[in-house]
Amino acid sequence: MNLIVENLANVNLGKDLPLLARYGRVAIVGNRGTVEINPRDLMTREAEVFGVFLGFASERESQLAADAVDKGIEDGSIKPAIDRVYPLDQAPQAHDCKP
Repeated sequence: MNLIVENLANVNLGKDLPLLARYGRVAIVGNRGTVEINPRDLMTREAEVFGVFLGFASERESQLAADAVDKGIEDGSIKPAIDRVYPLDQAPQAHDCKP
């Protein structure tokens, strides 16, 4: 993978790194604690991990990002990995990020 947008780095980052392609990147947008990784997973891929705080984005930047994601999903260049599907009445459980 060239890019992983990570929403729960404390659970997933160690699993993400071996999936990266050479020069791949992980953008961390969510985290709920500390994480332990093997730096060799970054070194052998010459990969990057960086943090993104969406609270700094302007309204225009947020809209541009949303439009880009929508376009990528429509044209197939973005393929979200869907782990589970919940019925609407279980929305609270869908947002429970406990491993």
